[in-house]
Amino acid sequence: MQAADPSALITQLVGQAINVIVDKSSSEDQREQKFRSLLQSGFDIPRISRFVLGRYWNGATDDQRKEFSQLFEDWIVRTYSARFTQYTGEKIQVIGTRSENPTTTVVTSQFVSPGGAPPAKVDWVVRKTGDSDFTVVDVSVEGVSMALTQRDEIAAVADRNGGTLDGLNRAMQEKIRGAAAAAGSGK
Repeated sequence: MQAADPSALITQLVGQAINVIVDKSSSEDQREQKFRSLLQSGFDIPRISRFVLGRYWNGATDDQRKEFSQLFEDWIVRTYSARFTQYTGEKIQVIGTRSENPTTTVVTSQFVSPGGAPPAKVDWVVRKTGDSDFTVVDVSVEGVSMALTQRDEIAAVADRNGGTLDGLNRAMQEKIRGAAAAAGSGK
């Protein structure tokens, strides 16, 4: 996603996501597709997938890695698309940035509730990918890294499914089917 700087990337991503969420003229499938497009353009899904896969990455074949990356993306789209239906008008405010190194910047923001609840602090880890492109590689909500949380969850799912990437991929397929069925039944 083209943005002038890491802060602009976050402002653009969140603004576009809110537009997708509040567009009630789109079907659920259309909103999911728009969310997927935002995810693909604003987040470094291959890097995040590799990190989340953790110790299973090195022993995996290229086909297994590719399948996991696609399943992981599908799972993120399903999970967060469903959560966005709970949106109640929160606004994002970028409140600062700090450079971690020449290619990584943390953009600090807060989500402000229209009801007056305390703002939620969200840090976006943004990586420079070329001369002028930026992508998100992690999001921390109130100090909890989503990438680390996903990594722990993925490892637990893999361990419960034979400790193999094939078992993990099958379990991911089931999770995605279950999320789709729940969404389709209105649950």
